[in-house]
Amino acid sequence: MAKRAKKTYGPLRRRRTSATRSASLVLQGREQDIALIDRLIDRIDQGGSTLVISGEPGIGKSALLEVARRRASERDTSVLSMTGVLAEVHLPFAALEQALRPLMKRAAGLVPRQRSALLAAFGMHDDDGAPDIFLVALATLSLLTDSATRKPILLVADDAQWLDQATYDVLAFISRRLSADPVVLLVAMRDDFNSSLGDASTLRLRLSGLDETDAEHLLDAHAPGLPAELRSRFLKEASGNPLALVELPRGEGAAGAGDAPWLPLTGRLERAFSSRLSDLPRAARTLLFVTAENDGTSLHEVLSAGEAVLGEQVEINDLAPAVAAKLIEIDGTEVRFRHPLVRSAMHQAADLATRQKIHAALAAIIRDQLDRQLWHRAAATIGPDDELAGEYDRMAARALRRGAVAMAIEVLENAARLSSTARAKSDRLLRAAELAADLGQPELMERLLRQADTDESDPLAPIRIAWCREISQPPAVNDPAKILALIGFAAQAHAAGAADLASNLLWRAAQRCWWSNASDELGTRVLAAANRLELPEADPRLIAISAYVEPLRRGGDLYIKLQSLAETRHNNPAVARILGSTANVIGAFDISVSFLEESSAALRAQGRLSDLARVLFALGWAETEIGDWTGAMREAEESVRLAEETSGLPWVAAATILKAKLAGMQGNLEQSEAHAAQAESLVLRIGASFLLAMLQIARGISAIGAGRHWEAYEHLRRLFAPADPAFNSSLQFFGLADFVEAAVFSGNAAAVRGVIDEMERVSAPMPVPWFETMLHYGKALLAAPDDAEQFFLQGLGPAAKKWPFLRARLLLAYGGWLRRQRRSANARAPLREARDIFDALGASPWSARAREELRASGETSRRRTEQAWETLTPQELHIAQLAVEGLSNKEIGARLYLSHRTVGYHLHRIFAKTGITSRSGLRPILAGTTHPAS
Repeated sequence: MAKRAKKTYGPLRRRRTSATRSASLVLQGREQDIALIDRLIDRIDQGGSTLVISGEPGIGKSALLEVARRRASERDTSVLSMTGVLAEVHLPFAALEQALRPLMKRAAGLVPRQRSALLAAFGMHDDDGAPDIFLVALATLSLLTDSATRKPILLVADDAQWLDQATYDVLAFISRRLSADPVVLLVAMRDDFNSSLGDASTLRLRLSGLDETDAEHLLDAHAPGLPAELRSRFLKEASGNPLALVELPRGEGAAGAGDAPWLPLTGRLERAFSSRLSDLPRAARTLLFVTAENDGTSLHEVLSAGEAVLGEQVEINDLAPAVAAKLIEIDGTEVRFRHPLVRSAMHQAADLATRQKIHAALAAIIRDQLDRQLWHRAAATIGPDDELAGEYDRMAARALRRGAVAMAIEVLENAARLSSTARAKSDRLLRAAELAADLGQPELMERLLRQADTDESDPLAPIRIAWCREISQPPAVNDPAKILALIGFAAQAHAAGAADLASNLLWRAAQRCWWSNASDELGTRVLAAANRLELPEADPRLIAISAYVEPLRRGGDLYIKLQSLAETRHNNPAVARILGSTANVIGAFDISVSFLEESSAALRAQGRLSDLARVLFALGWAETEIGDWTGAMREAEESVRLAEETSGLPWVAAATILKAKLAGMQGNLEQSEAHAAQAESLVLRIGASFLLAMLQIARGISAIGAGRHWEAYEHLRRLFAPADPAFNSSLQFFGLADFVEAAVFSGNAAAVRGVIDEMERVSAPMPVPWFETMLHYGKALLAAPDDAEQFFLQGLGPAAKKWPFLRARLLLAYGGWLRRQRRSANARAPLREARDIFDALGASPWSARAREELRASGETSRRRTEQAWETLTPQELHIAQLAVEGLSNKEIGARLYLSHRTVGYHLHRIFAKTGITSRSGLRPILAGTTHPAS
């Protein structure tokens, strides 16, 4: 055994100096880059920022980060660091734990759910359920920003292209949320890495090579006396790359260098490092190979594994030649390569047999870290090993419990490689593919599916493949053949005893019927297939299938079922999400809100932000109809933000359409059209026809508000024109009242009479109350003068009070009709009520119209007074409302996935805008912001 206990390393024991030495290399010619970092650190107390530094290997990224660390320490700023290492990329949250280790004593102060998620991610605690990556990210943000209130923080991430995926996702999250906190994030990565860090405001710095003068000075300082021809060649090949200027001469001396074959710079640098191996003793070479394969930095592990591979005793001094060759550095009990390219060069220099021996040795000595041990066992294994594959299954389960989905996928893929039977291999690959589909990575999913070797012995395998491909696609493709395929797969799943999978397949088929323009025949087949499953009548998916296939025809019956379920619910957030979306589809917005609020609260607590973005859009849609426009805009804004962050383009588009509709109804026409144009570009890119139909409804109502009824008619008629891309039979009834109003006031009444008659026939005998109110409104507008009043009065029945905007439009139209019938005294009451509802909603175009009608009837109105809260942005209003509920800044931050300091910054702006000085002044200002017209 190696003699190293309590041993003094002598000349080998040293601090890490490569970064400092490298920093000196780039100081020359990097003055502007260093000045930028200085400015970020100097103003850190005024707010945080993110700087992403990119460049080719050896260009000086790490050296620049070392300068930043030194400058931060000089300014009494805490420095936290992490470094991506290719050999450690399979260890979830490894780099994050490395950086946060100095702060973990403060983790006890996190809110319980965040604390549990972070401890579970670091393997310190088994959470009851898998923590979502965003909950871990929020815990990280909270820990950083809370610590930064005591002392500013510089967080440095080097070689981000080799960070484990979980850590990288956390960095991407916090990089967008540091503007109000004394935290600066510096991230260095290679040029060719596709970065998702930050947003439009993130600073980005691409390092280029040194200029000719600086390059010459550097080369001459490190390789004096080179022959002119060789000096010129090195300058040309290095192209200003500092590492190349230093290492190429050292690795390829003058002799024979001119005959070397041309290689890309990275390859030449790797060869320059590996060329030094020939001058090293056998023990040093072997220990370098062990260091390259190890996924840790432990000197003890390297020496112990080296002994096992060599079959002889080794000493710490056996590494001295490698240190002298400037390939590695030893810092206390850790050994590191001077540059990632050195590791790469050593890995390539070792033959396969040597690498396998090394991994076997590492697996034998790593005892207290099971997952690391298993990785090395697998790397040392050729051929199948079912016992090890089973261990990998359990490792995947542990990764999922920690919220490391990306790692679980990789583990299952390795388990598949170790499987001895085709069926076991296929099952593991399918499980990995299902996770990839859920994670929104269709390319990875397809690669996994292509490896799955399915046969007739597993009848569910092709169905699982189909399900993966289905759920990985956005709700955009209008392809009736896919509906037929889903029906067929559901039948096969049912026959194989997989009733749950069959139900999901048919629910997706029903959704496709709603998204596209499936024929009645296809819808009938989906319903028949669902009935064959013999699901309980109250099964949420059965209700959803009926709603998505025939929302108008079955709406009345489903409304009664949903009412009953709302009264006897069992607090199941997953069921609430299904039922809330289903209620929206049939127009039961009065029921959907409570379901969707329950679902959004659960998703928010769990950190499932991609699902939350979708639910918030649905909630905002419902709130628009029940008169909570401030809530609707709040949900739309947050939905856009979260959907952008989680790459949910369809829901970015959907929520932006909702913003366009709300802005148009409030009279902000330029803003409405800007939102509409942005949404349209997204919708056309992803091909979601149902969103195009929603967009036409938004544009139609905006045009009606502006009094441009012909323009509104042109927008809305597209929903009813079969050849138009916006045609959608499932969504037509949502725009019925607008279509009729636009047609009547643009001289196209005859074109809509048949439409309203057909919709009334289909929805009979019991329409959903919201749609029934629209029917009465449309019929009143189309009726002869002597017949209109009965329809107005029917529309203004008790149910209309649930839909303030629709009710106010009825009142406005009714009052106008009464005035034209020379019943001005009778007209004033409905017009007055309409004006007040429009004022409360902020529907200024309709408010103005109600005032005009009142003036014509002989009554004048005061102008509407803008409320103080109307100067707030939707996010500011949301924060103010939560503050009124008594939540602390930290609690508000946890709710909205923001830092508590960002919340404080917004509250300061809120106070300034509204003229108050404390939270106590918020309540009277916000009175009436929730359901103001109800």
